[in-house]
Amino acid sequence: MKTAVSVFAKPVGGVSGTTRVFPDILQTAAKMLKKAEGGILTDSFVTHTADRLVLIAVHDPDVLPDTLIAAVFSAAEEIAQKRHLFCGPDPVSVCRMTIPERENEPFLLFLAGSDVMPWGEVMVPDRGRDDACIVDGVLFLARAGGEFPSTAEFCERFARRGLNQQGVCPVSLCDSSNVRTTVIPVVGLGFSLFNGKLTGPVDLFDTPLFAAPRFRASDQHAE
Repeated sequence: MKTAVSVFAKPVGGVSGTTRVFPDILQTAAKMLKKAEGGILTDSFVTHTADRLVLIAVHDPDVLPDTLIAAVFSAAEEIAQKRHLFCGPDPVSVCRMTIPERENEPFLLFLAGSDVMPWGEVMVPDRGRDDACIVDGVLFLARAGGEFPSTAEFCERFARRGLNQQGVCPVSLCDSSNVRTTVIPVVGLGFSLFNGKLTGPVDLFDTPLFAAPRFRASDQHAE
């Protein structure tokens, strides 16, 4: 069967500038998407990067959830406005991938804290496939395993010294606050997909194996 995975990221209002999304916004968005499961959506997940609300929608390729997504962002912005939270001017980032599900279908979502993220240096050779990955703004969505690069191959790119020296810092979701002007926090989330349903995510950089890359990214720009 073919399944569509659509990911949307939009600044909706951050606490203390663009530091982090307000928890009530995440909860409201999750409830709205959950209500659509079994109808427009087969599954969903809500997360964040800096002041951007990130919505993952799994759906039939012929049924686009864009109207629902717009309503969720509108509700999020209303909450932020009531609290006078700062909202950045960046546009919506959208990644949409329609795939024939394999028996084992892992995919990865990388979220950057800034839209100046050099994604081109992260990409792994796609081995001749044109449905391997898609990038837009702060989002990088990629299939993994089998004929595609493995999860470890993708993650390994974030440990490269040259990338860390540009301030790219692989962090866990709980450590992803946008608090340095010269450091770009990047979160990696790993999922498995079967029959339109998600399993996961795994917080890919939540491990001491990335302690050295984090130090390099932070230390390179220290005065």
